[in-house]
Amino acid sequence: MLFLNKKDITSADRQLIQDAVFNAYTLMNNGNYNMPDRTHVQDGDNTLLLMPCFGGDYFATKLVSVFPGAVDKGLPAVNGIMTLADNTTGQPLAVMDGAAVTAERTGAVGGLGGLYLTGTQLKTAGILGAGVQGYSQARYLLLNRKIDTLLIGDMYPEAARSMADRLAADFPGVEFRVAPGADDLVADSELVIAATTSTRPLFSDDAGLVKDKTFISIGSFRPDMKEFPDAVIKTADKIYVDTLFAAKESGDICEPLKQGIVKKEEIRAFADLIKEPAPGHNNGTLFFKSVGMALFDLTVASALYEFAKEKQLGVTLDF
Repeated sequence: MLFLNKKDITSADRQLIQDAVFNAYTLMNNGNYNMPDRTHVQDGDNTLLLMPCFGGDYFATKLVSVFPGAVDKGLPAVNGIMTLADNTTGQPLAVMDGAAVTAERTGAVGGLGGLYLTGTQLKTAGILGAGVQGYSQARYLLLNRKIDTLLIGDMYPEAARSMADRLAADFPGVEFRVAPGADDLVADSELVIAATTSTRPLFSDDAGLVKDKTFISIGSFRPDMKEFPDAVIKTADKIYVDTLFAAKESGDICEPLKQGIVKKEEIRAFADLIKEPAPGHNNGTLFFKSVGMALFDLTVASALYEFAKEKQLGVTLDF
């Protein structure tokens, strides 16, 4: 059995990870997978998620914890273990750093969102949340779009500055700026990505502020979490979700549904956009909500396992 740590996982090319996420959407469209609903276990503000999925040569299970308070101690909010096994014999093949897999595959989900929901003319984007996931969102956005300016916002300005400095070292030619406030970031951005665990909207509920922009919500995965004000979904010409779980799991979708702000039939699967890209899709106000799913973990873990075998990465373990 192979053990892959964070260094092994992040050594893989971003395009390999994004292609694996694209493959997950393809599997969604042809139905060649078995993905039970993920299990949520709540303990106060902390969450434990169990996410299994079967498909093709492999099956995968991720056990991931989200402890928002860890950030106050200088530690990541997300931790986890990813396992990959043979889908014929059930034999375990690999154990991976689940947090690293999550960061990369979720970054790639946002990256594909940016690729399909914006045009090549995109010049300015903003990211709300300067944690592990905000950084990953930036890296995958910059894989897909050659922007001029990226604005970064966080409740801790020093975290935003640190993220800007890290990105500047890797992406010369892009201007990275710390936004003075969330409203300023939204006003100055054509694309806004939120990667937080906030339970309150991050910026003002103002239709004029959000009109004709693209919004991607990555962080909210519980009904009590909500990153965007209702103005986003009220103004949106098109609304996409990575999985229909989002209608139940995220406050950004389930609350507007409950209040009648949006109708269920107005919410579209992002996989359909992958299958048939819509001409002119980058016009108007667009909203993409991702809560993540085990199928992403399966395809990415499979790609990482094959990559690691080819490059002779990782450590072989015996039970």
